[in-house]
Parts: sequence; C-alpha cells; structure tokens
Amino acid sequence: MRFIAILIALAIIVAVVKRLWRSPRPPAARTKEFGRMVKCAHCGIYIPEQEAVHRGEDYYCSRDHLDAHDPAHS
Repeated sequence: MRFIAILIALAIIVAVVKRLWRSPRPPAARTKEFGRMVKCAHCGIYIPEQEAVHRGEDYYCSRDHLDAHDPAHS
C-alpha cells in the first residue's frame, strides 16, 4: 500500500513539473529596432535613419561627413 502511495505522489509531482515546464514564458527582451537603414552620401556606409544626420534627401553618418560633403565648403 505504501508503494502505491509513493507512485501516486511521484505521478502528481511529474504532472506538476511538466505543466510548469510547458507554461508560457514571458517574451525575451526585444533588441532595439533600428527601422529603415540609409546610406551615407559621403562614405557609403548604411546607418539607422534615426541616427543619421541629414540635409534635404541626403543622409550622413556623422556631422563631419555632412560638412565634408557640403558644396558650400568646396
């Protein structure tokens, strides 16, 4: 009789552990979404649009490249 009680207890423990294991887990932390990538008009690398410096329709990876590509400075 004791053996049957132990088997029932083990079966309950296994069922509970399985249910906890299968429960939905919270989603993993999402990485930062960069959105649209744009090309630097000076050096050609691609950067996230929100980090780019732009003038008109041209995008630049840094203020230095904006100034270097500025026709007024030529």
